[in-house]
Amino acid sequence: MLRLKLPVRVPTSVASDTTYADEWRGTLLRFIPFGALAFFIGWALEIPSGQVTSFDMVVYPVMGSMLLLLELLLSVSRKALTFVVMAIIVGASTFFFLKLGWLLYLAPTGTDLQAQFTETLFWIPVVYLLSFILAEARLGQVVVRAFTVGMVVLAAAFMASTIFAGNIDWGVSYALVELNLANTVFLALTSTFIRYKESQTRTRARMEEVERQAYYDALTGLANRMRLDDELERRLAVARADGGRVALLYLDVDGFKVFNDTLGHEAGDELLRAVSRRLRQEVGPTDLMARMSGDEFVIVLGEVETAQAAMFAARKLQAALVTPFDLHGLSHHVSASIGICIYPDDASDGATLLRHADSAMYRVKRSGKNGVQRYRDDSDAVVERQRNLERELKTALTAHPEQLTLVFQGIHDLETTELKKVEALLRWHHPAWGHVPPSEFIPIAERSGLIVTLGEWVLREACRHAKEWEALSGRGIVVSVNVSAMQFAHPGFFRTVTDALEDHALQPELLEIELTEGIVMHGVDRVTETLKRLRHLGVSIAIDDFGTGYSSFAYLRDLPIDTVKIDRSFVKDLGAPLHAPQFALALVEAIAHVAMHLDLKIVAEGIETEAQRQVLRGLGCHLGQGFLFSRPVPRAELRALMHLNPTEERVPSKTFVN
Repeated sequence: MLRLKLPVRVPTSVASDTTYADEWRGTLLRFIPFGALAFFIGWALEIPSGQVTSFDMVVYPVMGSMLLLLELLLSVSRKALTFVVMAIIVGASTFFFLKLGWLLYLAPTGTDLQAQFTETLFWIPVVYLLSFILAEARLGQVVVRAFTVGMVVLAAAFMASTIFAGNIDWGVSYALVELNLANTVFLALTSTFIRYKESQTRTRARMEEVERQAYYDALTGLANRMRLDDELERRLAVARADGGRVALLYLDVDGFKVFNDTLGHEAGDELLRAVSRRLRQEVGPTDLMARMSGDEFVIVLGEVETAQAAMFAARKLQAALVTPFDLHGLSHHVSASIGICIYPDDASDGATLLRHADSAMYRVKRSGKNGVQRYRDDSDAVVERQRNLERELKTALTAHPEQLTLVFQGIHDLETTELKKVEALLRWHHPAWGHVPPSEFIPIAERSGLIVTLGEWVLREACRHAKEWEALSGRGIVVSVNVSAMQFAHPGFFRTVTDALEDHALQPELLEIELTEGIVMHGVDRVTETLKRLRHLGVSIAIDDFGTGYSSFAYLRDLPIDTVKIDRSFVKDLGAPLHAPQFALALVEAIAHVAMHLDLKIVAEGIETEAQRQVLRGLGCHLGQGFLFSRPVPRAELRALMHLNPTEERVPSKTFVN
């Protein structure tokens, strides 16, 4: 059921041109001998017919022999087609022109000119046809047009000479006029018809090319998403009518992103073409294989009766990839993760069938890759939600950034409650799903690697808002951006920071980078080097969630940081001392004591009651944020809270991705 070697798609113009030339070569090989035979028969019957001429007795055997030589050349060489056609056109045109000239001016007295015309010159249309059969022999069209003009001039000159001499032969003149009129009309009709056919052919080729581009993937020649959707709906309609099944396999090439990033996009494209060729060899005659995007392929099985048959087909595709791929002299091992969904058992329509198969494949990727799984309602619903969120988040970043916004929460002085900073929080509002909480989409962004692009967007937006506030108030506002471990470790992170500052003409002193405690606990030397570069640039550094991990006060001393943020978990019970964990009180007090000696600022998160504020103030914390002071608000409302005016003292602000 599964094995079919599909032909590689050849571009339409190349395939049709090759077939066209081969057809004409075969036609000429069959009919050139008849042309040669006509010359030899004419030569043999010249004397018995009573129409013998010295011209025919010499030229007929020469023309017949020339045609046989061209036949031999064409039979041994396909590349000789153009030369043979041109040789016939030039040779035949020359023969007919010379024959007419000889008859009109050199033929002996008494020669029956009209009989000679009908004997030979009715072959002229063959030359016209030959001049249009090959695009490569277009010079032949110039030859036949020159030949036609030459025949008209030759006939006109003869008729004029007989008129002036007073011995005009009206029979011959009539024959010459009819001959040239017929030839001229035939040439015009042939030319017009061939051009019309060429126009039709070009139009059809363009339509085929448009269809190919619309329905086939340019890289692999496989069906694309549009054709997959059409064909899938057609097959589902047949299955509904017949009570049959349709199985869909969703295949993802494992590790392709690493391969692509390491060896480059050209090597990645070459690998995808090689993988698609290998997989096509295992696709059945009634199956459809399509490339979705990137390294994802879909195979729709046309004849499947059981889930075991679909599983067997998937395993066979995996087995086809076991043999390494040889690219540029190097062997590359490739595996695949495959998800299976079956109509009507797992889905009732094409879109759901694709989505469920994708979810099953995604579960394979998360569980170690290089496997096959069928869709399961009990486990893949959550995976499908995450997969869809990942795709939609990527779409929001690339095509619909208006779905992403920043809201702001104030950070206040615990002594005076004066607004000192603002924290900007990332929000995502999907047009169909509504508000997607950061607790759901941020982990997905981190797992998928989208957090790097997402973090860059937040960094640029934060700098843009800070510059706007500065323009409105005449004072600078510090923006602190919460950076993930993946984003911070990216080789281009430092350049991203400098670009964001330069693009918005923001002073580095007005930007603060916030890192979680876990980032600074691993690879301290590398982290310290990057932090020093940022500090040298003028950017401030803050450590978030201090105390929730394996904190070491030595980091507060050794790292180039400016601010420490105490996690909300240590603040929660501080307003009720009888219930507050003693270690929380001790930790906050210890952090405050060390920070005072190291000249660090302390920000306490999650303050919700006045009692909490009073305890934290007594422990030595400088700043705090929480619902006690303000909830996150849009940018427009924040301006009112900040009471911006050019004469006020410079107020810092802070931005986070949460």
